Amino acid sequence: MDRINADLLQTFIEVARVEHLGRAAESLQADQSTVSRKIARLEEEVGVPLFERIGRNLRLTAAGQRFVGRAERLVDDLREAIADAEGTVSEDTGEVHIGFLHTVGARWLPERLVRFRETHPRVRFVLREGNVDEVITGLARGDFDLGILGPPPQNSSTLEIRPLFRERVAVVVPAGHRLVGRTSCTLTDLANEPLILPRSRSGLRRVIDDAFARQGIRVNVAYEGDDFTIVLGLVEAGLGTTLLPMPLPLASARVAVIPLRDPPIARTMALCWDRRRTLPPAAMLFVSRLVDEVDESVGPPFGA
Repeated sequence: MDRINADLLQTFIEVARVEHLGRAAESLQADQSTVSRKIARLEEEVGVPLFERIGRNLRLTAAGQRFVGRAERLVDDLREAIADAEGTVSEDTGEVHIGFLHTVGARWLPERLVRFRETHPRVRFVLREGNVDEVITGLARGDFDLGILGPPPQNSSTLEIRPLFRERVAVVVPAGHRLVGRTSCTLTDLANEPLILPRSRSGLRRVIDDAFARQGIRVNVAYEGDDFTIVLGLVEAGLGTTLLPMPLPLASARVAVIPLRDPPIARTMALCWDRRRTLPPAAMLFVSRLVDEVDESVGPPFGA
């Protein structure tokens, strides 16, 4: 069985199709004797006769009839595997695995995927949402080709980092809150507010905590959660106030969004990949497209 290969299976499939050694040899552009030897070798490996002779023609035995379907599937699977492998060296095909933060997946990333696929429709994207730590871990393990996160890690020796845009953070309060109607507010206005914040101490939570610390204001955390839609639901229910990147993950008439002016809070969202690995060509092209769109106000690449 160890010596059964694709060539033997393809010969068997063709002979089964035309039920004649000579016609199969013509189709395969091979000598009839070669085709006959391959069938005999396959039968020896399988251990049972696959054909019986009917005059000058051949007919599948019961074992051959059971074997031919699986042989066809094996050859098809091999062709698909080869096509997938070839796709990794073409920028027009293959898969790009991306790990990203929730806010990026709401609008920003889908819009860019649509534009990219207009010119490269055969590229397939595999997407997985996570927090900053999960995205970085996925890059290190090779689960992701690319990561989109913020703020990006500093002084990383393994990650290549390219800033993409700055995500402004605003205050979100329940309808009827005392701050509704204000054109802007400050962190001091939130000093005694019950806050609903991300649980993870990386990403947005770190940016918010650092901003409060610089102002000397104690953070009064009422609830924590990393799913922004749940955070928004808690605010809608009147259980507290939050700070979220704009635009909101879901529009809601039950909350009010108030710009934050003192101090303004923003986080840089960045594209990352493991510089120790070679990116698939399709991923490299997607990187090029994203970097070309970068607003110059974001600044130069980290470490430059």
